[in-house]
Amino acid sequence: MDYELVLDDGRLKELAEIWEREGRAVAVDFEEECNLHAYGEHICTMQLYDGSFFYLVDVLSAKVTKSGLEAFFSADIEKLWFECRSDLSILFKKYGIRTKRVYDLRVLAKALGESGGLGKVLSSFLMLPDSGNKKRNQQENWMKRPLSDSQINYALDDVRYLFLLRKELEKRIERNGLENQVERAMANIAAVNPGKPGWMKLTNVRTLNHAEKVYLKNLFNAREAIAERFNVPAVNVLDKREVLRISLKCSKCRVDMEKELEKAPSRFKNILISAFEKAAESSASELEGRTDG
Repeated sequence: MDYELVLDDGRLKELAEIWEREGRAVAVDFEEECNLHAYGEHICTMQLYDGSFFYLVDVLSAKVTKSGLEAFFSADIEKLWFECRSDLSILFKKYGIRTKRVYDLRVLAKALGESGGLGKVLSSFLMLPDSGNKKRNQQENWMKRPLSDSQINYALDDVRYLFLLRKELEKRIERNGLENQVERAMANIAAVNPGKPGWMKLTNVRTLNHAEKVYLKNLFNAREAIAERFNVPAVNVLDKREVLRISLKCSKCRVDMEKELEKAPSRFKNILISAFEKAAESSASELEGRTDG
C-alpha cells in the first residue's frame, strides 16, 4: 500500500496542523521494542492513517524528537486507537508526553463482549481473516533499519481498518444501548502514571519482609544498570527469578555472591559478582541506618 515515510519534526508538525485545522480524526498505532533485542522500551515507528492516506513516522530518526511528537499528541485531533494503554504508557515514560482526545476501540469491543486483540476483533465484527501472526511480527527487531516490506505492511495494517471498525462497533453499541457504559469507560482511557518500579512487579514481592525488599530493589537495579550499559535485554544478564532468589539470601559476602552467580552468563559473571556485592553492601547499610534511626 502507498504511504509517506516521515523522518523529521517539521513534516509531523505540518501534518498535525492540517489535521487539526480540517477536524480530521487520525488512526494511530506504534511498533515498539520492549526488552527483546535491546535494553529498555522504545517506540520505533508510529503508524498514522487519516482515512485517505497512510503515514509511517520513523521515531528512531534523529530528526524526530519530543518536539514533533508532542505537537501531534497535544493537538486537538481525535486519535483513533485500538488498545492504547501500553502505548501511551511508553510514550509518557520515554518522552513525558500526555495525549489529548484518545478514542480507544477496544473499549467498544469489550462492551460488546469481545476481549481479544485487534485481529480477533476484526474477524468478529468485520469478518476479516485473522492471520494469527501478530506475535511473530511483534518479535521482529523494529530497531533495525531499513524495515522490510513485510514489517511495513504489517505496521500499516494495524491502522488500516480502524475507521471501518469504529463505524461497525458504534452501530452495535447504539443498537444495544451501551452508549453510557462506553462513555464512562472512555473517560479516563488516556490517563497515564509512572507506574511501579520493575522490582515491585515481580511475583510474590508483597510477601517479602522489609530486608528482602531492600536487597531485591538494589540487586534488581544493579542488574538493570549492567543491561543498560551493554544495551542488552536484562534477561540476557540474569533472569529476574534469579535476582529474586539471590535477594532472599540477604548476604553481603563476595564469596557467597560468587557461589550464587556461578551459573550466570560467562560474559557478565564477573561484572555481576562485583555489582551484586556492592548492591548487597548498600542494602545492609541502608537497613542498619534504618535500625539506628
